[in-house]
Amino acid sequence: MKHLPRGTVVGTKREDAVCEAVRLTYRGYGVSLAYIGEEAKGLRECVETKNELRRLIDMLGVAGRSTTLLLELSRIGMGVDDELAFRQLEDLIREAALYGITIMINAEGVELADNLLDAYKRAARLYPSVGITLQADSGRAEADLAKIMPFSGRTRLVEGGRTDSAAYHRLARMAIASGRLVSLVAHDEAAYREARILGLQAALNAEIELPRGMRPDLLNEAKSAGYRPRIQVAYGLPGLNR
Repeated sequence: MKHLPRGTVVGTKREDAVCEAVRLTYRGYGVSLAYIGEEAKGLRECVETKNELRRLIDMLGVAGRSTTLLLELSRIGMGVDDELAFRQLEDLIREAALYGITIMINAEGVELADNLLDAYKRAARLYPSVGITLQADSGRAEADLAKIMPFSGRTRLVEGGRTDSAAYHRLARMAIASGRLVSLVAHDEAAYREARILGLQAALNAEIELPRGMRPDLLNEAKSAGYRPRIQVAYGLPGLNR
């Protein structure tokens, strides 16, 4: 979540995010929610971030909103203490499951890619609902997609700024053909239009995810066409745990 599209960040507090999630789900949109900030440097920051996310989950649950929570494992200990990160991930997955909230492990830097994939596979064996994000321009997305095929969780496929569109659409077709639930993450109008023209959005197990603040007419267009648009919303400030 280092480079968010303009307008995605709704505020600095979890109340800001929950209010926006309620508003959007009431209007018929799915929501992917992220708490942004710097990666944790020590045990205290790891635990503080996990506690903030747990409070966010509980607040969403009380509000009766089933959303998706985008989770960067470096915020809860990956790279500091991988076993701690996994224990905290499990705690968040179990809490989220009480309210029908899905935890999606988010894509991060190449240096953590293997650790993130290992954590996902370990978690997915125990908790089938947990999902993972693949960055299509990472140079390893196709291999990683093959490794996660045995698991049932949702896959978010992010196009990225350096992705060849043909390669992205090949990956999207592979993911959709597997029967997994797939979120096609588009950060601009061109990517959205191309996915629609190629019929990727129409698959029964696919949805399009767009950033908050992107043209509202595109969201209405997707919903009116019977697709399942999801809106990405973020809150917080870099380096700040509230």
